[in-house]
Amino acid sequence: MNKPNVLWSQKEKSIKLLIDVTNPKKDTAQVTLTENKVNFQVEGQISIDSTEVFGFELEFHKKVDPKKYKVEVKERNVKLVIAKANDCEGEWGRITPSKHRWLKFDVDSVELTDEETLAARKLADARTRLEAQHGPLPDDAKIQQLSDMINVDDISRDLEAAEKEMYDMMRKSYLTIFNCVVGIGYIYVFFVSVLRLFIESSSLAAIRTNYKTMGWLLKSCQHTVFLEIVHSYFGLVKTPTLVATLQILGRSVVLFGVVDQEESLQPSLFTYVLMVAWSGIEVLRYPYYTAQLHDFYMPSLMWLRYNAWIVLYPLGIAAELYLVYNGISLIQENDRWSLHLPNSYNFAFNFSYYLVFHVVAIIVGGISLMSYMSNQRGRAMKKLSKLKSMKEVYDRQRDLYNIRKKKSKSK
Repeated sequence: MNKPNVLWSQKEKSIKLLIDVTNPKKDTAQVTLTENKVNFQVEGQISIDSTEVFGFELEFHKKVDPKKYKVEVKERNVKLVIAKANDCEGEWGRITPSKHRWLKFDVDSVELTDEETLAARKLADARTRLEAQHGPLPDDAKIQQLSDMINVDDISRDLEAAEKEMYDMMRKSYLTIFNCVVGIGYIYVFFVSVLRLFIESSSLAAIRTNYKTMGWLLKSCQHTVFLEIVHSYFGLVKTPTLVATLQILGRSVVLFGVVDQEESLQPSLFTYVLMVAWSGIEVLRYPYYTAQLHDFYMPSLMWLRYNAWIVLYPLGIAAELYLVYNGISLIQENDRWSLHLPNSYNFAFNFSYYLVFHVVAIIVGGISLMSYMSNQRGRAMKKLSKLKSMKEVYDRQRDLYNIRKKKSKSK
């Protein structure tokens, strides 16, 4: 049984199928119609003295009324009009769930405006000129065949995968640069602060002048770290935005609001301890994040990351508490960062009163942070215990490299 070419069109309440058959015999036309499918057969002429059966089965995208249809047999085709189901009336985006090479939309059924008619004529003229210059163009059937060969879903998935891969590559590149820049800054602060104890003739002098020497770089790093809030907000990292904001603002209050404002606190031993503790924490954190970003397994760095905090966190928290507590009276005496009534904003704020709250926040936040790091340390130590030797680490890195190499070759 041959499949004829079928042109389809639709109205609000019906679907029209124009079936291309030469000299169809009216008495052989058969229509079997259900709510979701139509089966059609008719005998038509293929030569002067021979006929053949033409037919097709078509599944509809939505429901039709199987009792309401009309068949009109003409000399060159058969017109089949089928009524849409009452709850499926209106324009359908398509009439079938899948494509068929023999089924095309009937362009002539569309009522064109004058502008659209003019555009169609221009298109036909352009086609004629192209054929005159380059020979015959592919016919509609060939174009449809080529279209069917292209899997639109596969192309869409490939494009999405390529976009995701490009985004991931750009994200990793940016975060790597950011981690390296900030990490190098903290490394410089940490090692210079520690080495000055041994290089300077007087260790006490090294401690007392350390903030004047390295404070500018610590402040620059802290300014740059504000970008981590942006990273978290836009999903570049997994850290919750609120957590990142509270941690960064908490440090900024101590550094910019207290230590940098009160010169009497800058020569303090606790300011030196604060700088060493903060930078020591970041010296391990940023390289560890960068290694994780590129799936590098570095057991020594992981061990330091989840064990050094046991010393550095309590030192940093103790230094923050001392500096903020002693800074309350100094801030109140100098009346810094405060706003008194009356003023145009009709709002009063006393920074020294806020620092009392900040002392409590440091204690509560410090306990919470150390509890979190303790849980993370337990997980990290279990993970490290599975890596029995450096050879296993090497093998794992080699396997990851081979997997990436195979993926790049397959692309």
